[in-house]
Amino acid sequence: MTNQRDTRADGGVLRDQDGGSHETNSLLGVDLPEDSLFTLEEYLEMYDVASSEPAFSILCALSEEERLSAGELSEALDRDGNELHYHLRKLKRTALIRNRRDPNTGTEDPYSYYALTDLGETVLTHGVKAGVEKLAAEEATISDKYEE
Repeated sequence: MTNQRDTRADGGVLRDQDGGSHETNSLLGVDLPEDSLFTLEEYLEMYDVASSEPAFSILCALSEEERLSAGELSEALDRDGNELHYHLRKLKRTALIRNRRDPNTGTEDPYSYYALTDLGETVLTHGVKAGVEKLAAEEATISDKYEE
């Protein structure tokens, strides 16, 4: 990620206007807007984080529910809560999810929950998930091509 950053309210990171890497952008044929909030490296990191397991499962679970607590995620994914915290932090750091507290729970303790950001929804549905589905659909064709 870039050196000069500002943390957003949802846990994501904004880069300084001069923090882009135009050399990498042109090598990969990616043309980011001048006022892009993220560098190409930051976008690639988002996909790297989202495609790891159980981060992908967390994103899928959050896409099915509006919001889930760490305990609810642990139960839904049948994983230890301590194991999920590492991935939740990475997803939050890359602005794919956000963490909020709802003080109106009717108890002394606020309800802390996670939710997908718009960016997280886009990376999941139009990126990782769509890519996996496309690869799986074309698997036979790809396999035939390399067996020749």
